Amino acid sequence: MEARKVYVSGGSTYVISLPKKWVNRTNLKPGDSLVVTEHGSSLQIETSVIEKESRTKEIRISQVTSSEALERILIAFYLVGYDTIRIKLDRKDHLAYRESIRNILDYLIGVEIVDDTNEAMTLEIMLDYKRMNTRQILQRMFSIDKSMLLDLGKSLKNRDVGLANDIIVREKEIDRLYFLVVRQLKSAVEYQQIAEKLGIETQRDCLGYRIVVKVLERIADHIENIAKSYIKLYDVQKETQLNDFIGLTNNVVSVFEKSVQALFSRNDAMAETVFNELKKVEESHSDVSEELFKIEDIQSAILMKSMLDSLGRIASYSGDIAEVAINMSTEVS
Repeated sequence: MEARKVYVSGGSTYVISLPKKWVNRTNLKPGDSLVVTEHGSSLQIETSVIEKESRTKEIRISQVTSSEALERILIAFYLVGYDTIRIKLDRKDHLAYRESIRNILDYLIGVEIVDDTNEAMTLEIMLDYKRMNTRQILQRMFSIDKSMLLDLGKSLKNRDVGLANDIIVREKEIDRLYFLVVRQLKSAVEYQQIAEKLGIETQRDCLGYRIVVKVLERIADHIENIAKSYIKLYDVQKETQLNDFIGLTNNVVSVFEKSVQALFSRNDAMAETVFNELKKVEESHSDVSEELFKIEDIQSAILMKSMLDSLGRIASYSGDIAEVAINMSTEVS
């Protein structure tokens, strides 16, 4: 932190000097424009995002320990906002690395291979902030999670293993949207102009959205776990009655839906109703848990316990969303 004195120029214009290190780091030149945004008693000064040069990163696979590590590195560079990633294939055994680069396209939205030779591959991230509003993406994630939960109830009721398998496939789309939102939020924290384009009212909201997007991703993971456990349970006992699970699932859907509605409407009163309903869900969860001790088949009991635990986690995550809703509805004066 640096202290800067305020000077008056021309009798009416207030002037402060800029830190030299920051000027050099941002390549600022005389005559360039800066964007100044008010935040209460603070001012945020940014270089123009419109004039910002594309960010490029080069990776040499000879310096990467494995093809799996390359995938993690590519995701990391995507999240921090690089626009072009060039991978130098400077190892003879680069086929596994090529496969990892292509696999990344299944996880990351807006990524295309624009150059593919024996020496290198280049990824270009083609995203338009104006066309992908962060709130809309979060709402899309909620809709997918909700549809997965509702179909889970149908799958349990109708003993529909095919529908359970379809639920598992849908989880991949949640992962793709998760990475996209994290990338957006990182840029929004850095640039207020990008935050505005993404429909984020204040950069303070980025923290709340960061919590929510992770919660939505974890909820999808738990729904996937329930579907996988049910498929195994079906193989063990096709005629297993799961009426208690179906009822509990419906209650969890209700709590989850209200928590997200409270978030996007900034309705703290609705968020409070979530906590009241969670108490009922916890009671039902406890009742179902006690019934599991009466099941003689140990394998079936273990699978049902796994399903029950995931339903409990989804309910708990709904409470986390409700807490974020209350925090984000509280205005800072």
